[in-house]
Amino acid sequence: MSDEIKKDARNPSEGPNGEGGKLGSNAEPGVAIEPLFDYGDITERDKSVVNEVIEFLQTRPGVPSEMLIEELKEKFQLVTIPMMNMETSIWHQLTKDERIGQMSQGFRQTVDKDGNKIRIPHIGFSADLDYLDGFINRLVNKISALPTEKDK
Repeated sequence: MSDEIKKDARNPSEGPNGEGGKLGSNAEPGVAIEPLFDYGDITERDKSVVNEVIEFLQTRPGVPSEMLIEELKEKFQLVTIPMMNMETSIWHQLTKDERIGQMSQGFRQTVDKDGNKIRIPHIGFSADLDYLDGFINRLVNKISALPTEKDK
């Protein structure tokens, strides 16, 4: 460690970018210091989260800790699992020009062909029945117009 004084070092209480609220390094200007969890300032929300984790662990006796850790990371969104892109789906390609109300209602989680976790959107759609009848006719015509293996 060097005893050299850095002329451009900021006051640590000014924060990493000169703003207050977050402690900044005086050895590396612009680098924030991550604070430790303050067990003396636990909120009701903090207690609720810890209780949720305890209940989760109590319902899973005998499950290896590695699996529990992965599940908790997903549950509390510490890792990001990609959502299937609806705009690249066949459904979107065949319905993008239609006046059909579409809404994502949730997702199911599975693994892709490479073994990576992925979330598949569950899509609800709505339209008047007579419009849907016309839509099905247009859809059949679109599909009929697609080239087949014989045409290639």
